[in-house]
Amino acid sequence: MQSRIARAAEELFVDKGFEETTVDEIAAAVGMSQRSFFRYFSSKDEVVLDSLERLGEDLAARLAARPAGEPEWDSLRRAFDPVVERFGDPVSRDHDAAIQRIIDGSPRLLASYLCRLELLQRMLTDALTKRVGDDADPVVLRAMVGGAFACLHAAAFPSCDPDEFAPCLDRTMAALRPAGAR
Repeated sequence: MQSRIARAAEELFVDKGFEETTVDEIAAAVGMSQRSFFRYFSSKDEVVLDSLERLGEDLAARLAARPAGEPEWDSLRRAFDPVVERFGDPVSRDHDAAIQRIIDGSPRLLASYLCRLELLQRMLTDALTKRVGDDADPVVLRAMVGGAFACLHAAAFPSCDPDEFAPCLDRTMAALRPAGAR
């Protein structure tokens, strides 16, 4: 049901705009009441941002699963594989691009999105800190995660040939590899 609600909401957001679409319209599009909508999502913002939270959990789990001796920077790159896979799939890529346009078109939603990205980076920093152990410098690891995300963003935007996304990300991360990275 959450997926049905999300798809209907996304279509309305694309057609009408995020700010102009009401929860009542989203609920009506899937044949439910507003009250039922709130059983699945706390707000229309959550419909758009929910997938970012799931992505963060996936990236953190992938990072935690990387081999113990693997350099942190390389582990971060491999943790981004789900993003590379989504970018390589035309349906997922088009969907994600539409969601990004919705986010970019709403200052309130963009602010929430940026806060979620910050939380996602903290999740990855925590996962990386656990991998490294007591010798970890949390400031350096946080900067490393931020740098890896900057590489991911640079490779994806403004737009990139889908076939070139993974090589572009690899090239960017190689160019910005931290000097102290193993």
